[in-house]
Amino acid sequence: MTQHITKKQFYAAEENDQIAGLAALAKKSLDAYGLAGADITKLAYRENMTFAIDAGSKGKFALRVHQSGYRTDAQVQSELNFMEYLSGEGILTPELIRANNNQSFIITEHANVPEPRQCDLFRWIDGAPLRQFFEPPSRSIEETARHYAQAGQLTAAIYNAGEKWSIPNNFSRLDWDAAGIFGEKAHLGDFRKIKNATDRQRGLLNDLATKLDEELTAFGKASDRYGLCQGDLLPENLMVCADGLRVIDFDDAGNSWIMFEIATAFCDLTESEYFHPCFSTFVNGFRELRELPDEHLAMLPTFVFARLLSYLGHTVSRDHLEIAQEGQQILLHSLERTAPDYLAS
Repeated sequence: MTQHITKKQFYAAEENDQIAGLAALAKKSLDAYGLAGADITKLAYRENMTFAIDAGSKGKFALRVHQSGYRTDAQVQSELNFMEYLSGEGILTPELIRANNNQSFIITEHANVPEPRQCDLFRWIDGAPLRQFFEPPSRSIEETARHYAQAGQLTAAIYNAGEKWSIPNNFSRLDWDAAGIFGEKAHLGDFRKIKNATDRQRGLLNDLATKLDEELTAFGKASDRYGLCQGDLLPENLMVCADGLRVIDFDDAGNSWIMFEIATAFCDLTESEYFHPCFSTFVNGFRELRELPDEHLAMLPTFVFARLLSYLGHTVSRDHLEIAQEGQQILLHSLERTAPDYLAS
């Protein structure tokens, strides 16, 4: 029997060493797709690890190696089913490539990774992210706003499609309600377990969570405001392509508030000169396909703070990654600066 690296060894290792182990596992997984020997390049290491695969005449692909224990097999299968359903409804999503055995995803293990990992493969999308989270936009305000108009249309189309879908009996996805967003068992992690925070900062975060819970409970989950969605409408998940805007990364797909989805798209942009023109075009695009009352839009600050609190929890649960350590301090200081006014309102 092959001796695997231990969890303690793997997660205590330098990030590049972790990536090297995952790359070895990824290379092994390519056998199941008839792509043995293809070139592999790292793309992103967050909760999952994503690699670019260049198989020459066979094409270019994106391979996702899932975080261990992050999603059940049923949840991964449900995500892929939802994406394929949306594609059938005319909503452009990443094209799933099935393994040689026709499975939607496979389970692969390697001695350099302590646990077996779920792996899935998608056809490469030629394009560029609309912008990067918490970084100044590189496109002009006018161009960025035009793309956000299409993002609004796509968001509404996904909610509309989700409403009419005959969901399979074994469908299993997340609920992004208050408990799932910032509760003690939040899907991305519990902000309360943050290590590098003062007592005053912890008190502020707890007060914020209490008020958010009250506001979201009062807002409710009626079908005009809550439903099946992509779940992570970050700007880097909006790909600007030659044939229009595409939404990628359905790993967090599940049931949530429309305004939470919108807050995800804009939570880092609210103090920028880009915000008002981009938010306005997004709303107008959304309203072309689905109603969005002004009283729902008035909840944006609540959902922005809910999203930021969820991302803080995410950095706490991923503090073995450098990007999480850096993001944690950015988020903590942002909340420390802006949350007091919200709590006083």
